[in-house]
Amino acid sequence: MEPLATGNSLDVSAPHVIAVVLFAVAIALVAVGIRRFLMAYADELAELWRQYGPLALRRMLEHRRGMPQTPWFCERCRSGNGRATTRCYSCGARRSEAEAPVPDADTPAGPSAGRSQRTRRG
Repeated sequence: MEPLATGNSLDVSAPHVIAVVLFAVAIALVAVGIRRFLMAYADELAELWRQYGPLALRRMLEHRRGMPQTPWFCERCRSGNGRATTRCYSCGARRSEAEAPVPDADTPAGPSAGRSQRTRRG
């Protein structure tokens, strides 16, 4: 009966075994490092996302092509709508049909804009 392993076969496979062991040790060290990083910084990263995530998403949406740059006012019900909406949130009118020009900061807008009938003179 022949032996399963001879002295020559062990000598030849020794570098391969050492390489496999070193590779396994390297993987273990990387796994421990990643775990420590996640344990140490997960709370801080979550807090950063809570603070700045919506702002970053809003900025990315602002730079989309074809998105209107200004909010709009509905001419029918005088409600202000966001720039991404295509229908009025109050009366449901389409933006293309009911868009009124955006009022200036000096000019009041809406049904109660300006002074009421009682306080007008003349």
